[in-house]
Amino acid sequence: MKTSFTQIPNIVFDQYLPSLKESELKILLIIIRQTYGWLNPRTGYRKRRDRITLSQFVQKTGLSRRIVSNALQSLIQKNLISITDYQGNPLLNSDSRKGKSYIFFAFKPVQIPTPTSAKSVHEPVQNCAYNKRNINKTKYRGVVRVGEVLEQPKW
Repeated sequence: MKTSFTQIPNIVFDQYLPSLKESELKILLIIIRQTYGWLNPRTGYRKRRDRITLSQFVQKTGLSRRIVSNALQSLIQKNLISITDYQGNPLLNSDSRKGKSYIFFAFKPVQIPTPTSAKSVHEPVQNCAYNKRNINKTKYRGVVRVGEVLEQPKW
């Protein structure tokens, strides 16, 4: 049996998990599984969106149709998923989705920018006990001024 797995973006765990309800998380994971978890063997690309029916959500999550519909609407409002028709037009509420035979779902993470080490300001280390040429004031406070050259202490 061939083992397979779905890579889930870290942002789901790091930023979204604490604020999602159980039903929202189940729906989000199904959408990620149906898109990120699918790899085209010929091209090597993953799906950006997938056609998923309400019945598939009910079957795969064990939730009722009403709860699935409410969770989908909540995920749209939280801007975590997009629901579109065949042409890519957004379907923002359940009324716009009624009667559509092709409804596509996509995970659209919004990443909060975090500073990288390249952007952060590096400052010299302040709390070292010994620094070849001088003694740091934190260890010998009141005895030596910072920057004053002394003999090496014998440890």
